[in-house]
Amino acid sequence: MGAAPRIVRPRRRGAISAPVIPPTPGAASAALPDGWREFVGDWLRQSGCQLQPAARGDWEVELSAALQRRWRRQRVRLVFDPQRATLPRGAWFMAPGSGAGRKLLESATEFPAYSRLTALAHVPGAPESGLASVCRVKGLTWGPARLGPVRYERRVSVHAVVTRWGGLPWQEPWTVMLGPGGEFLEWDITPAMPDARTREGLYQIGDELAPAERTQWMEQARGHLDRLTREREAEWERTVARLRDAELERLGSFFSSRIEEEEERLRRRTTNHHGDESSDLHPTGDVTSLKLEWERRAAEVRQRWALSIEVRLWGLVEWSWPVAELEQEVRSGAMRVRLVSHVDVARGRPAAPACPSCGEPAEMLVRVRGSIGCTRCA
Repeated sequence: MGAAPRIVRPRRRGAISAPVIPPTPGAASAALPDGWREFVGDWLRQSGCQLQPAARGDWEVELSAALQRRWRRQRVRLVFDPQRATLPRGAWFMAPGSGAGRKLLESATEFPAYSRLTALAHVPGAPESGLASVCRVKGLTWGPARLGPVRYERRVSVHAVVTRWGGLPWQEPWTVMLGPGGEFLEWDITPAMPDARTREGLYQIGDELAPAERTQWMEQARGHLDRLTREREAEWERTVARLRDAELERLGSFFSSRIEEEEERLRRRTTNHHGDESSDLHPTGDVTSLKLEWERRAAEVRQRWALSIEVRLWGLVEWSWPVAELEQEVRSGAMRVRLVSHVDVARGRPAAPACPSCGEPAEMLVRVRGSIGCTRCA
């Protein structure tokens, strides 16, 4: 990532704001996405810029010395109204997909925001039903659940902007949560961790995260993002292929009609000049030109709909996250098996317990030949 990220104190409760794009391709929006204006303002202020309100909701921005050298101007007026028919002289329209928005996102990627937050514990820390809320049983009964002591572990959430190019551009904010060892925990298409109340600073974690550890975490995050991108690319490929094939079908219908008309016109001209050897006719010239034009236009359509995905990391949040262990028995007559599962105390969510037979997360437990196992074991 280059230079070490700068610590940014969030202006609102929660994690760092990020641009959000409506998830409907090609849908017109009368307003900018939620959180975009706040993200732009926070990043410009932390970069040393001076912001002043202007008419019609615009901003007059006096750029910092670094941005003056980067963007080769001292001041700029930012317009956030997508319905504005014209812009003031020298103004920039600031939207996630505009030229100015891409300039800002590229700068934010080179100097990412970095903050430390603590996720507040949820009350109650786990549902009263315990593991029964995430794992069903058949022919078994659950005993009472017991929540262990709450402890805080270090986690990291990485924020990225994922842009799909090809046909209709589409942009999504992604948040990926990594565990203490860099293992993948969860991800969501959201600018911040959902369903989590936060406060600034780290609770019960006093040691600093070394730059080498932060770099290693970012490298691991990139690996997880690559895997998630490949999965997302398969879904996007189906959407893009459907739209591309529809456009090619319309193009084919148009040129097929033109070729049929030209062939019919040539047949009439050939009939009218039948026997006239002096007539200079080229019966296949226009048809050949139409076919060549058809192939050229079809190649342009395929190139325009060629799918490419760009991932830009722009933020890193170091978390102090409350977790605990939940113990609960599952019973069948005289047989009793004690299950242990981790609980996300910040959201009051237990994880699926491990199957006593195979050790895989179990969504349903049943009796298996005198013991207890999941549906795969059965």
